Amino acid sequence: MDATKTTFYLPDDVRRRLKELAARRGRTVTQLLAEGADLVLARHGAAVDRETLAARAAEARSRLRRGLYSGPSLADAADDVVYGSARKRRR
Repeated sequence: MDATKTTFYLPDDVRRRLKELAARRGRTVTQLLAEGADLVLARHGAAVDRETLAARAAEARSRLRRGLYSGPSLADAADDVVYGSARKRRR
């Protein structure tokens, strides 16, 4: 795996807490920071996925509505079956 060395500043309290957690978990601070970065990327990636899925769902609902409401109504078709052609003549 390729890696890049990166330097950034952490508050002393955060650094201390990370070192304590890493020691308890038998890991390094670098491993914990990399795990945290993966979690952030996954969370934001999931948000993009949710937005894409929401847009696709909205389009699907729109297409369904257009299909449902085009042509003669189902109620008219049912009336034709129940009442037959006599209903058509009265109109």
